[in-house]
Amino acid sequence: MLRIHAVGGYNEVGKNMTCIEVDDEAIILDMGLYMDRFVAVQEKNIEMDYETLLGEDAIPNDAVIENLKKKIKAIIVTHAHLDHIGAIRWMGKKYRCPVVATPYTAEVIKRHAKGIENLISINVNSSYKISKNIEVEFINVTHSVPQSAILNIRTKYGSIVYALDYKNDNHPTLGRKTNIKKLKKLDDVLLLIADSTNADEERKTFSEYIAKEMLHDIIMGMELGDHGLFITTFSSHIARLKSILHISKLLGRKPVFIGRSLHDYIAAAENLKLVNFSKEVEIIKNAGRAEKRLRTMNKNKNDYVFIVTGSMGEKNAVLTKIVNEDLALKISPFDFIIFSCEVIPTPVIQANRKILEQKLHRKKARIFKDIHVSGHASREDLRDLIKILQPHHILPAHGDLSKTASLAALAGEMGYELGKNVHILQNGQSIKLA
Repeated sequence: MLRIHAVGGYNEVGKNMTCIEVDDEAIILDMGLYMDRFVAVQEKNIEMDYETLLGEDAIPNDAVIENLKKKIKAIIVTHAHLDHIGAIRWMGKKYRCPVVATPYTAEVIKRHAKGIENLISINVNSSYKISKNIEVEFINVTHSVPQSAILNIRTKYGSIVYALDYKNDNHPTLGRKTNIKKLKKLDDVLLLIADSTNADEERKTFSEYIAKEMLHDIIMGMELGDHGLFITTFSSHIARLKSILHISKLLGRKPVFIGRSLHDYIAAAENLKLVNFSKEVEIIKNAGRAEKRLRTMNKNKNDYVFIVTGSMGEKNAVLTKIVNEDLALKISPFDFIIFSCEVIPTPVIQANRKILEQKLHRKKARIFKDIHVSGHASREDLRDLIKILQPHHILPAHGDLSKTASLAALAGEMGYELGKNVHILQNGQSIKLA
């Protein structure tokens, strides 16, 4: 018997969690936060615990697999984004099983979910045998965080390919290309669980190299003069941070990273020797405790490039505090503010970002938005993945109904049939395949 349980991420972008039940055993794939609701809880300044976060819809509701708790043999994690690992901190210990991830993902989990004891690190393009009946292969893919993986779960019923948060980038600026050769060797793929986030975008997702060139064109091609330069992006996007560091050198300004999450993601990458930023940059973990240093920098802003947290307009992030004049570092008229990211498509985050932009406009800052390429596969990338794998069944995930329906429509163009071999599930629903 093979049953797929949609725990989280099937009604929304985020909160990803899927359970695969194979006879008398089961595994969990990802255990993430719903960032929209999590940010809202953070801003209430209330105690974070399992019951509170569950009640606020910030973590997956795992009631659908409550009766499987003793069957769970492992929690398998694809990559280090909080919408895939963030709930482990509050839910992981419930299952009394190992958490298995690539080395960088494991390093981030150690920092975010302290107290998780049985953490197993597996290199990309390697396999881990969970039991006699279940083996998981971590296939290297390009995404916006290092050492991301597509999971190939081998069972006696066939393979289940769990392909969330990836793209096929032929010119990555950090790490290796997506391992298409390995994907092409997979046979007897019973089920593809696929990323629907950009399934409605009729294009191929651009390479990270394009984002690097966009940043270069703006920073080196505009009349910056003596004005301040502030850049914000996702803290986990180590490849983007590497590009910003390179462009800062060309500009002749010293890069300064400010913010706790930037510090933590960079430290995780440096521990694994993926990068060595500390040699060339200044990293300020706690801006509130660096008032004297920030005041000095504020007097000579034209000597620096400030890379700060707060790309989504989070109320406690560094960029918001700067705009609100809660820090010694200030925004002056005509300073450059570059958002090297896209806005996560959820209501609270979109509202916070809009408020931040309005405040920046009132300060007469020069704003540059969407200097970014996505880490998610678009419609044509997904078409190629389906052609490569030729799965018997397809299950769209990582999106609301409009997004999962877009992937189902694509599958329909390729000869699949909704309700027969394309399945749309909502959180809390299950499907039996064998």
